[in-house]
Amino acid sequence: MQELQYSEQRGQFSTDFCHGLSMFGALSDDSLDFMLQRGRLLQVDAGETLFSVGDKSDMFYVVLKGAVRFFQAKDESGIKVPLRKYQVGEQVGFVGMIGLHQRRGDALMEESGYLMEISAELFHQLCEKFPEMFQIFLINIAREMSREISHLDQMYIDKD
Repeated sequence: MQELQYSEQRGQFSTDFCHGLSMFGALSDDSLDFMLQRGRLLQVDAGETLFSVGDKSDMFYVVLKGAVRFFQAKDESGIKVPLRKYQVGEQVGFVGMIGLHQRRGDALMEESGYLMEISAELFHQLCEKFPEMFQIFLINIAREMSREISHLDQMYIDKD
C-alpha cells in the first residue's frame, strides 16, 4: 500500500471523475476538493489487506479504481465467507466507524487500484465546514448501505 499525493493524481481523479461516483454524487466542488485534499489517496495492490477482524474502525475507504472483497468468519472454525465485493464508487468500512466497534471482518484488495481513505476526523471536519454537503454525503452513504442490506437479504433467500 502506497500513499500518493492527490496533487500529483488530480488528472486521474478530478472532481468531475469523482462526481460520477455514487459516494460523491451531488457534492459541491468545494466540499469534494476538501475531502480529496485532506483524505489519504492510496495505491493498493491485489491481495493487500486493508483491515482485519479486531482492527480499530477509525476510517473508511471509497474505491476509486479496482475492487475490494470483504470476508467474515462463518463460526469459531475460522472459515471466512466472502460477503461482498466493493466496486468503484462504493465505500467499505463505514459501518464499523459509525458503529464505534472494532472491525468484524477482513477487507482485501481483490483488484489493484486506488482508494480514498476518509478518517473519522476528516468526516467530522466535513460536517463542520460543509454541513449541507455533509447531509448529502450521509444520504449517499445511507443509499449504498441500503443496497448492501438488499444484497445480503437476497443472499439469505438464495441460501434457502
